[in-house]
Amino acid sequence: MKIRKSNPTNVAPPIAQYSHVSVIPRDAELVVLSGQIGNNIDGVLPSDIESQFANAIENIKLILQSEGMETNSVFKINIWLTEPINREVYTEIWSSFHNQSPPATTLAYASALARPDIKVEVEAWAAR
Repeated sequence: MKIRKSNPTNVAPPIAQYSHVSVIPRDAELVVLSGQIGNNIDGVLPSDIESQFANAIENIKLILQSEGMETNSVFKINIWLTEPINREVYTEIWSSFHNQSPPATTLAYASALARPDIKVEVEAWAAR
């Protein structure tokens, strides 16, 4: 099963690393992940947003692995941040996740998440 990701030429190109469109094959099984925060396996939540983002992305990878899936199975991802993030660090982490085939993506800033110490939440939709 191959998810087709594209950027139509009749709209402006993406302003960052994402695809405008993800097309899922008709016979695919959808796998929806709850929003992942930036804690590690022991539940420890780092204080900085960059580490929280790295952990949230790693949590998504681990959940996908538990389902026998890879990151290229992700067709939509939503990222919420509560404060500015170092753009170089963000880009490095994000690039390592999508391996030159970014899914449809939303990046937004929120005034707060579930707890005051949570600075990042990442939700993913995948297909197999």
